[in-house]
Amino acid sequence: MYLTANRLQAFMPLIVCMAFFTLLQIPLNAQQQNITGKIISAENQSPLPGVTVTVINSSSGTVTKDDGTFTVSAEIGSELSFSLTGYVPKTIKVNGSNLGNISLEGSVNALDSVVVVGYGTQKKVNLTGAVTTVDMTDKEGQPITNVSNALHGAPGLFVNLGNSQPGVDRATIRIRGMGTLNDNDPLVLVDGIEYSMDELNPADIASISVLKDASAAIYGSRAANGVILVTTKTGHGASKVNYSYYNGIQKPTTMPDAIWDPIVYMNLKNQALENIGKVHDYSDEDIAEYEQGMKTDPFTYPASDWFDIALDNGVIQKHDVSVSGSSDKYQYRVSLGYLDRKGIIIGPNDQEKKYSLGVNASMKVSKRLKVGLTLDGYYRHYNEPYYNSFWQYLTRTLPILTDTLADGRYGNSWLRTPGRNNWENPRMISETGFAKKVVSRFLATVSAEYQLPFDITYRAKLGGDKYDGLLENFTPLSQTFNPKTGAAINWNSPSTAPRSRAIDYNDLNIHFYNTFDWDKTFAGSHNLNAMIGSSYDDFDSRSFSSGSYGYLDGTLTAISAGSLPYEGYISGNSTEDVLTSYFGRLNYDFEGKYLLEATFRYDGSSRFASGKRWGFFPAVSAGWRIDKESFFHLEDVFNLLKLRASYGELGNQAVALYSYQNSINLGQDYSFGGALSSGAAATAYSDPNTSWETTTTYNAGLDAALLNNRINFSIDVYKKYTTDILRAVNIPDQIGLSGPSKNVGSMRNTGIELTLGYHNNIGEFNYGFNGNISYNKNKVVDLKGEILYSFNTNLATITQAGYPVNSYFIYDAIGIFQSQEEVDKSPFQTATTTAGDLKYRDINGDNKITSDDRVIISTSTQIPKYTFGFGIDLGYKGFSLNAFFQGVSGLKIYPTANLAFPFNNGANATWEWATDSWTPERTNARLPQVTPSDVDDDNYVSSDFWLQDGSYLRMKNIQLSYALPAQWLRAIKISRVSIYVNAENILTFSKYKGFDPESILNASTIYHYPMLKTVSGGINITF
Repeated sequence: MYLTANRLQAFMPLIVCMAFFTLLQIPLNAQQQNITGKIISAENQSPLPGVTVTVINSSSGTVTKDDGTFTVSAEIGSELSFSLTGYVPKTIKVNGSNLGNISLEGSVNALDSVVVVGYGTQKKVNLTGAVTTVDMTDKEGQPITNVSNALHGAPGLFVNLGNSQPGVDRATIRIRGMGTLNDNDPLVLVDGIEYSMDELNPADIASISVLKDASAAIYGSRAANGVILVTTKTGHGASKVNYSYYNGIQKPTTMPDAIWDPIVYMNLKNQALENIGKVHDYSDEDIAEYEQGMKTDPFTYPASDWFDIALDNGVIQKHDVSVSGSSDKYQYRVSLGYLDRKGIIIGPNDQEKKYSLGVNASMKVSKRLKVGLTLDGYYRHYNEPYYNSFWQYLTRTLPILTDTLADGRYGNSWLRTPGRNNWENPRMISETGFAKKVVSRFLATVSAEYQLPFDITYRAKLGGDKYDGLLENFTPLSQTFNPKTGAAINWNSPSTAPRSRAIDYNDLNIHFYNTFDWDKTFAGSHNLNAMIGSSYDDFDSRSFSSGSYGYLDGTLTAISAGSLPYEGYISGNSTEDVLTSYFGRLNYDFEGKYLLEATFRYDGSSRFASGKRWGFFPAVSAGWRIDKESFFHLEDVFNLLKLRASYGELGNQAVALYSYQNSINLGQDYSFGGALSSGAAATAYSDPNTSWETTTTYNAGLDAALLNNRINFSIDVYKKYTTDILRAVNIPDQIGLSGPSKNVGSMRNTGIELTLGYHNNIGEFNYGFNGNISYNKNKVVDLKGEILYSFNTNLATITQAGYPVNSYFIYDAIGIFQSQEEVDKSPFQTATTTAGDLKYRDINGDNKITSDDRVIISTSTQIPKYTFGFGIDLGYKGFSLNAFFQGVSGLKIYPTANLAFPFNNGANATWEWATDSWTPERTNARLPQVTPSDVDDDNYVSSDFWLQDGSYLRMKNIQLSYALPAQWLRAIKISRVSIYVNAENILTFSKYKGFDPESILNASTIYHYPMLKTVSGGINITF
C-alpha cells in the first residue's frame, strides 16, 4: 500500500491538470463571418492544395481545395495559421473578408535548415559532408535519463546500452564501426567546447549533429572516431515559462527463466552430478524432508524466487522548468531540472537524484559587439550495493536459500551444498552498507563576437569544465544464519570489515578557441567563406583515495571513525594533458550549384615526445546540385538532387599519458644484504617514436527531396582506413617488462547508409514515415604478423589480419553423441566423453580434438554489421501518435557462466535444462546432457553450439499525446498544454530469450543490470 499510495500521489498533478483542462470550455461570443483567400507557392506562384487553415484560439479550421482556395468562419481581427508539409508555417491577421493570395515559402526544415558543423553552421542544402542531425524536440516527453540514449537508431551510429543502472546508464556510441584497437569513443563538444553530453539535462538540448566523414577533420587528432556536436537551447520570441513533468514505472525487459522450485533444482543438480560420475549433493532423505517441510515451515524449507525477492518495480519522475525570451538586442534561457529514480533493486542502495542548471544568454552590446555566456551541468548522486558484484551474487543464488528468518535475521541454508560454504544473501547485500558517488560537474563559457571591417567577424570562446566527485564506500561486517540451528556464519572477514573508503576526484579542463571568419559574394554568383582559427585545451586531473578499518560497528562510517588505516585503499595521482591547434576552412559555391569545401588542422599534443607531437590533418569535399542545372527538367518533381564526395585525414592520439617516457614505479621491493628493501623500477618499455594514428576517410553520397519535400532520400557509401594503430606490443616474458605502445597495424571499415522519409497530410490528418539502415564491414588489414587472442575481452576471440576485430575463435560443434559406440568411432575428445555430450569437428584430420581444431567465425563480438531504425508519426487535430523502432543484425553473442550454463560454480540452472536436455529417453533434445558447467571438460569449451544470434528489433518508444485546444486555455493565459503517455522498450523481438541481447553484447556473463522498460505519463505547459 505504501508504494501504491506514493505512486498515486506522484501522478496527482497530472490527474488534476487533465481533469481541469478537460472540463474547461470558453464560449465564443464575437461576430463570425466567412473569410476567403487563396494559398500559393512563393517560388512559382502555383496554387497549393491541402494546406491546413486554422483559426488561432478557436476550433474553426479548413483545408484548401485543389485550386488553393479556402473559406473559413472567423472574426475580423483574429489570426489564421497556414501549414503544409514542406513549407514554412505562416500566421496572418484577418483584416477583411477576402485575404487574396497568400504565399508560403519552401520549408526551412526541408532544405534551408541550419546544421551545426565544426566551428560554425551551414545550410543543410549546402552540406558536402556526411552529417546526421537529431532534433531533440522529437524526443519531448520521453523518459531519457542521459543524452547518449537519445541517439539509438540514428543513421551510421551503433548505440549500445549495456548497463541500465541509475546513475551510470550511459550508452556506448560507435560511428561507422571500429577503427582502432584502443579508444573508439567519438569526440563530443557542447556549444563548441569539449564536454560530456551525459552531464547535460536532455531537456536543455536543441539538436545534435554527428560528423561522420571528412567533415570531422577540422577537429584533427581526436576526430578519427567521429565527432558529436551538441547545441543547447536558446531563447526565442516573447518571454515565456515552460514546465514539464513525467512519472513512470520501470521493470526489466526480460530475466533468465531460473528454476525456483527447490525439489526440481535438487533433483536436476543430482542428475547433473550423476552424468559425470560424481555423488549427489542432496540425499533422497534430505529431498523428502524438504518437500514435506515446505508445507509448514517456509523459513527452514523455502522456495525462494530470488528475482521476485530482490527486485521490485523501479520508479522514475522528472521535473523541468525554464524561462526564456529574446529581442533584437538579447536572448536568454534559464532552466532547472530534477530527476529522481528508484531502481529495481530492493533496499536503499539503488537510487539516483540529479539537479541540473542551464543558462544561455547573449547580448548585443553595440552594433559590432555581441557577448554571451552559458552554464550547464549537474549536481547528482547515486548509490549502489557496497559489493558491486550484486548481479553475480543474484544469478548465483538458489531456491533453497532462506531470505530471512522469522525474527528478520538474514538467512542461509541448512543443506550442505559443495561450493557454497558461504552463502551470498542478496537481500543482505542490497540492504546493508553502501556505495555512494556524489558528482558536481559544470561547463561555464564566455564568448564574444566582433564585426571587423572588410566583412571579417572575430569570435572567441573560453570554457571551463569543472568536475568534483566523491565516491564513498562502507562495507559492514555481514552475517547470515542457519534457519535450522540459528548458527551464524561470517560472510566477510572480521579482520577487514567493517571498512570504509573514500576517493576524491578533482578535474579542471580549460578550453579556448578563437576564429576569424570572412564571407563575401562576388559578381552575384561566386560565394566565398573563409575561416581560420586556433585553440588551446588543457586537461588537469587529480584524485586521492583513503580508507580505514577497525570500526566498532556500522553506526559511524566516516574514515576517521576507523582505528586502523587500510593500506590497499591509500593512493593518489595527478596528470596534465595539453593540446594546441591551428585550423582553417574554405567554402566556395557558384550560384549554390557547385559546392567546394577544404579544411585543415595542425595539432600539437603533449602525449607524444618532442619531435613527434605535431600532426597535419587535411580534408576536401565537393557537391553538385544537379537540380539547379539548366538541362535538368524535373524541377516540378525534385526540390533537391545533390551529389556529394569527400576525402579527409583524421587523427587519434589515444595513447596513455607519458608513455613515451621511461617511468619508474614504486613498490618494486628487492632483497639487499639478506633483507627485503623497498625500491622502484621501470616496469614497461617506452618508445619515443610513437605518434598519431591516421584514419583516411572516403565518402560519396546522394541527397534527394521530391514532391514539395514530401519525400526525402539519402544514400552514402564510405571507406575508413586506419594506419599506424596505437597499441601495446608483446615482447618475450623473459625480459621482465611489458611491451611499449607503438604504431603497429591497420584496419578498414567499409559501409553504406540509406535513409528515407515521407510526410504528407489528408486534410487535418498528418502522417509520416522515416527509416534508415546502415551496413558496416570491419576488417583488420595488418598487425605486422602478430595475432591477438581475447583482446580486451573475456570471450574466446582472435584478432588477426583478414578478419573483423575480435572474431570468435571456437570449436565447431556438429551434434550430440547418441551412443558410446558413436563416441568410440569419432575423433578423441576427452577421456570422460560419453553419450549425450557435444561432438566437435576434427578440422585438421588428426583424429583428435585439440586447440588446433578451432575455427574463426567472421563476426565481431563488438559491432553489428547492420543497424537500423524507423518511425511512424500520425497526427489529427491535437492528437499525435509517434512510434520509433530500432535494432541491430549481423552479430553474435556468447553468454556463459551463471544461469547461461547450468550449475556454474554452485549456481542455479534455467528450466530448459529440466525440459530439453539430452537423456537416453530424450535423444532428440536441443541441449546436451545436463552437467555442472564448471567441471565438465566436454560440453562447455568455447564452441559455436553456444553462439547466439544477437540481432533484435525493439520498439524503442511509442507516445500518445494530446495538445489541448487553444480556446480552452486563452482565458487563463496559458499558451500551450499537452499531455502524453509513453512506453519505452516495451517490445523486443529477438531469437535470444535468455536475457536482453543489447545488455550482454561483448560480455561473457549476464552479470549486468538488466535493460529496463518504462511506462510513463506526463504534462507539458507553456505560460
